[in-house]
Amino acid sequence: MTDIEKLEIRSLRSKGMGYKKIAATIGLSVNTIKSFCRNNKLNANISSTVCLTCGKKIIQMPKQKKKKFCSSKCREKWWNANRDKGNKSTGEKIICAYCGKEFLAYKHEHRKYCSHSCYVAERFKGGVGSDE
Repeated sequence: MTDIEKLEIRSLRSKGMGYKKIAATIGLSVNTIKSFCRNNKLNANISSTVCLTCGKKIIQMPKQKKKKFCSSKCREKWWNANRDKGNKSTGEKIICAYCGKEFLAYKHEHRKYCSHSCYVAERFKGGVGSDE
């Protein structure tokens, strides 16, 4: 394979042309074109986006879920700063059944206690709502 053929393969692949069409255009076998493209990472279907947190380029692979973040660190940082953008509805104020303290919990979570220690105190030590 000559350098001119290599440049032509790169050009045609970047335009989204498939292996068979490139092979027919240049006059090489399909397997030669496939091998060259795979060895040089010339995938026409790969797209890229940027990370929502840091702006770093993310390569999107075909037939996979689209990535929004470059790493789990960036994902956690973004969600900690943007909790209101999640698909869960925002929290509602609930009064703890043991200590009476007001706390926030997501709707439909059916929480009664502000913490595990209040739950344990109510359940095992005969707290405010017990029949003792």
